[in-house]
Amino acid sequence: MTTAQERLARFGDAEHCLRHLERSRRELLHLLHRLSDEQLFWRPGPDIWSVAEVAEHISLVEESAGKVIRRLRKVALGEAEPFPPPAPLQTRPDGRLLAPPLMEPKGGLTRAALLERLRTVRERVLAEVAESGEGLPHPPTYPHPFFGDLTALGWLQTLVEHERHHLRQIQERLGA
Repeated sequence: MTTAQERLARFGDAEHCLRHLERSRRELLHLLHRLSDEQLFWRPGPDIWSVAEVAEHISLVEESAGKVIRRLRKVALGEAEPFPPPAPLQTRPDGRLLAPPLMEPKGGLTRAALLERLRTVRERVLAEVAESGEGLPHPPTYPHPFFGDLTALGWLQTLVEHERHHLRQIQERLGA
């Protein structure tokens, strides 16, 4: 197991991951509800996402991971072929990770549309996790651009790490 995968493993099994996700989503929604529209949609710089865009990005990544979890379940059952490998990871000149183009927010969502998107995407992920059941921690695997080959449980763990990362980012921005 790589160091990056060890970082994910601290989130434990699916039950623990789901508790982490429930807690971080409550915190995210609390933040989104208490922000004014000006705070929610304000971009600190031309290449820096607004809080609303960060939340949209969270939903895009979660939607994608849910599709990977579903595909891994279907591959395990012999009902589907694996996805082709993902594009290589890209970083900014300062070393920070760049979101793949499909995970970049488009912007323009209203507060209501953003909240609805977060809700519906989470419901779909929860359904995929429930459907996968005991198969989550078992092969097959699919490579994550940063964490390497992951089972469906590993992909669920990435969602915990991802949402926590961006929640901290938003909190730091608001505290500044």
